[in-house]
Amino acid sequence: MGNVAMVGTNGASGATVAVAETPRRRFPVPLAALSGLLLSASFPSLEIAPLAWIGLVPLLLAIRGRSPWRAFGLGWITGTVFYLATCYWIVYTIGHYTAMPKPLAAGVLFLMASVLGCYHGAFALGVSWFERRRLPAIWLAPALWVTLEWMRGWFFIGFPWAALGYSQYRFHDLVQMAEVTGVYGVSAVLVLFNMVVAAVLLARGSGARRNLPALATLTLLLVVLLGFGRWRVAELDAMPAIGHIKVGLAQGNVEQDKKWDPAFQDETMRRYRDLTVAAAQEHPALIVWPETSAPFFFQEPGSLRDDLFELSRETRVPIIFGSPAFRQTDSGRLEQLNRVYLIDGQGREVGTYDKMQLVPFGEYVPFSSVLFFVSQIVTAVGQLGAGVVPTVFELPGDGRFGALICYEGIFPALTRRFVAGGAQFLVNVTNDAWYGNTSAPYQHLAQAAFRTVENRVPMVRAANTGISAIIDADGQIRWEGPLFEMLWHVEEIRWTGVRTFYTRHGDVFVWLCVLVTVGAIVVGIRRRARLRPQV
Repeated sequence: MGNVAMVGTNGASGATVAVAETPRRRFPVPLAALSGLLLSASFPSLEIAPLAWIGLVPLLLAIRGRSPWRAFGLGWITGTVFYLATCYWIVYTIGHYTAMPKPLAAGVLFLMASVLGCYHGAFALGVSWFERRRLPAIWLAPALWVTLEWMRGWFFIGFPWAALGYSQYRFHDLVQMAEVTGVYGVSAVLVLFNMVVAAVLLARGSGARRNLPALATLTLLLVVLLGFGRWRVAELDAMPAIGHIKVGLAQGNVEQDKKWDPAFQDETMRRYRDLTVAAAQEHPALIVWPETSAPFFFQEPGSLRDDLFELSRETRVPIIFGSPAFRQTDSGRLEQLNRVYLIDGQGREVGTYDKMQLVPFGEYVPFSSVLFFVSQIVTAVGQLGAGVVPTVFELPGDGRFGALICYEGIFPALTRRFVAGGAQFLVNVTNDAWYGNTSAPYQHLAQAAFRTVENRVPMVRAANTGISAIIDADGQIRWEGPLFEMLWHVEEIRWTGVRTFYTRHGDVFVWLCVLVTVGAIVVGIRRRARLRPQV
């Protein structure tokens, strides 16, 4: 079909209102798929970050002049392609570490991508619907995107992986805005840029002048945000530190298929003992081991537990490490937990934290009564229970910290609870051996870096096979270790005690976006001028 002219009725006078013709683009499906590929390529490991600034443009061109439901279908294609290309590593994980054949694992990936693709579909539907209601879609689209991105972090399975803003984690000046808006603010800027670019490309003749206010506003916004970022980093660097600590980390590089082999337990503990003794020569105040680095139930008495206590006494350094644990539920059933323990330099257990945010289809099956057929995906891990308290550990005289376990590092609101509770720095322990040599470890690190900017605290990241890292409070990855190497590293971190807007107030920016989106929907529904397509 060719151009579509929109006509409507003015509510006051009944007069016909003519709206400019909107040409439909040919090949809408390839355009929608192209958007998914461009957005995916902006993330690690390709990491062509500038593509995120134009990645939505092909989709926006494809939905122009089409009905909201057709726009939803095109947006769904974009989202599905994006998640297939970005989260392809799920097939590797399921195929290697469960009983499920790879073809079925690919089916699980497609099912997940299809569900998550609905968020992109809802975005495209919303933009099309706003335009048909003659609402300012160019300004409403960022709020709609943020609303949907936030919902993705908790609705249904809660999977906030690869929010659009994370693609810019190395754009140092831009990401400083996250101390106010969280990562969602960066996503909003990217969507606004895409909307303006699409509007400019779609403009014809005298209509191009209508985009001048949007271009001017976007330019001013970017100048202000980048200027603020440059100024804020310099200000933080000039601030005197109110605390500092020398921290060590150990990366044992234990292969996942050997990790839980009883015959390999002694070798695993030998590796971590050697790394800890070497790191202790640098006199750190804390040494961090990765998630489940102690491959036994530490809460149970035994020789391996005693050896760990002896190691801390020998080195006189506190050690935080991961270990599986269990608890008895009210019904009397034993429930497995993903736990970290802190033992001090005198060989005493001083605190624990149980992982609160579990990995869907990795540590539990959401809606297991309905999705019973995918239960074998978690046979390698089990159906874990979730913790309930965000523990803040204390090192007397050296500082307080929170420990994020693996997947928890991609949840802004959860991380904020640790810092709001008094944590002066963050520890992120993870086991990314599940992902092999894929892009997942790089994506995971990129997302964790944002937590430091949002809360202005440094982070020490210990990963079993990598990527271990030291991240400063401005999001700069000061040191980054290699994948699949056994190593230790010691470095001093500092903090200024800055309490950010995000730490104090949380997702205010998100709620403003939700209110704007809901308000626009209400106005659109109540608008009396009903537009209809006329070919």
